[in-house]
Amino acid sequence: MKARYNLLDGGSSNKKPYDKMIVLATICFTIALVYIFTQDTQKSDDVENKGKLTEEVAKTEQDYSYIFEAFRDCVRPKIEHLRGNYDQFWHSFANLTKECDNLPAYEAFDIRSAQNTDEVKYVAYPKKMEPLTMVTLGIGHDVSAELKLKELYPNTDFFGADPSSDINKDLYENKLGGKYYEYAISGERGMQKSRVYEKNGYREEITKHIGADFFFKDVLQKSKIDILWMDIEGNEYPIMDQLHQNGVLDNEGVKICQMNVEMHKDTFKQSVGETRKFHDFVWKILDDKKYIMMKPFYVIYRSRRFIRTFIVNVADKECTDLYLS
Repeated sequence: MKARYNLLDGGSSNKKPYDKMIVLATICFTIALVYIFTQDTQKSDDVENKGKLTEEVAKTEQDYSYIFEAFRDCVRPKIEHLRGNYDQFWHSFANLTKECDNLPAYEAFDIRSAQNTDEVKYVAYPKKMEPLTMVTLGIGHDVSAELKLKELYPNTDFFGADPSSDINKDLYENKLGGKYYEYAISGERGMQKSRVYEKNGYREEITKHIGADFFFKDVLQKSKIDILWMDIEGNEYPIMDQLHQNGVLDNEGVKICQMNVEMHKDTFKQSVGETRKFHDFVWKILDDKKYIMMKPFYVIYRSRRFIRTFIVNVADKECTDLYLS
């Protein structure tokens, strides 16, 4: 009996390792199931998070097309009937489109003003702090608006060009603290007509011109002009032609973020078709989907007529990151 007991005991002893193997296998199987389930859940979470991230990136890198669309949808119907009628288009544009100046979409901007002796300049104020490049083309013996801008946003580098150094150089460099260049800026390099403002008023003369693309890229060595103010008595139109999608400035890698421009008519003794140039510029703006035109103002000064407008880039990320993000 004792021998049988020992035999049974020995059999029980041999079974214990087998039971442990079953338990171990069960544990391993359970761990594997948990791991597989965790991985599937993680993959599902990753897909969901990636989708959310894609949505956030899309929001972050949006092109703000809704702002342009609001501008286009308001302006285009109001001027469509004048397409091809250059003179009437010129004289009517500001009045016809003034209702489009306070669109809800424009609330995305923080628009501020800076006034000089005879007009108001507008600025889409930056929403993050970084150095700005500001360029004045046509100083005209007056830097009061630039001084106001400097007060609003001190972290600004100022560069000014005017074909007459008399008074302008001293004002721009000594009073404003900017850098002055004795150039007439237009569409291309060469000796061309300019209306130069001097102590006794304007006079027409031949001056040295350089192209805006060359001035921005090679003279100033800037690829982004944050703020441009331009009052150059008729020579603005060749520069405006450079602004469009795939235009000269795009090809040179230069971005213009916002600008105040004075558009002139009958500047020189011989007409150069300014009303048609303005007409074509506006329609090109509507096709480009790059800029919006705000604050149009039709000016009557003695026998002269001109249009002031504030133009803002809503397409280039380098610009929209500054004042829309």
